[in-house]
Amino acid sequence: MKFSEEQLEQYRTYGYVIFDCPFPESLTEACMAAVEKAAQDPSEGPADGSKRNHFYLRPQVEDSYWCALDHSLPFMQIILHPEIIELARQLNEDRDIYLRNGGINEQAPNRSVGWHIDGGPGWAEFMHYFSGASRANGCLRIVPGSHSGPPTSLQETAAHLREKRGIPGSQADDGWEDVALDDEISLEVEPHQLIVRHAKLFHSTWLNRTSDCRYLSHWLFHPHAIDNHRFTWGDYLMPELLNSLSPEQREVLWLDREFDIDPSYNRERSRELGRVQWGIV
Repeated sequence: MKFSEEQLEQYRTYGYVIFDCPFPESLTEACMAAVEKAAQDPSEGPADGSKRNHFYLRPQVEDSYWCALDHSLPFMQIILHPEIIELARQLNEDRDIYLRNGGINEQAPNRSVGWHIDGGPGWAEFMHYFSGASRANGCLRIVPGSHSGPPTSLQETAAHLREKRGIPGSQADDGWEDVALDDEISLEVEPHQLIVRHAKLFHSTWLNRTSDCRYLSHWLFHPHAIDNHRFTWGDYLMPELLNSLSPEQREVLWLDREFDIDPSYNRERSRELGRVQWGIV
């Protein structure tokens, strides 16, 4: 599978594209089944700390990004699906790519994410809202085309509106929702759809006003020339998971290649190596 020229043009112009999942529905269902199996009482397990990324899926290590499912088999079967790898190669204009990382964002009831952009050189991020995403449960909000220029004016506009409306510039409290911007749109999607979003797109979420968590699996690949490795996958994936992968899937994990971890992840790695692992759920 490859993106059409129309889809690529939309991505280049607006910073995102939505398309149907190139894998069977059963893989999405397996992700939801894994969540039901791994869910814990929110008051138990390691603390989520300031990240507010976990609720029922507790972090493996206190104040960590990583729960037991982020790179577990149900999710890796999607992240490393042959059609996904082909699309990532097309977007990166490079056959020699690697999986930097994936991750699960669990937006709990009465929580939201404020306006921001992601760091890095502007990679393409795959986003699979495997629970579905609507304005009611906290779907993605974007300013189309904002990836093409510096975000300063949008950041200043958001800050001005927060001050004008008496909204504190913090998302640390339940019930907080960021201001509405004139040019923003909401990306409501079904579980059978994927979003590819440019990392420099100005984005946030609506407040989850439902009683259920909203689940997102998101991941990114890099071309070989970008030296931004976060994992040596052989240290984090259990043998039974690695043995279940095809040669093509193993190829983009760079299991047999030597490389340095990006220094920005050294502290994370030293704290979590040997304590964070993913396997077959």
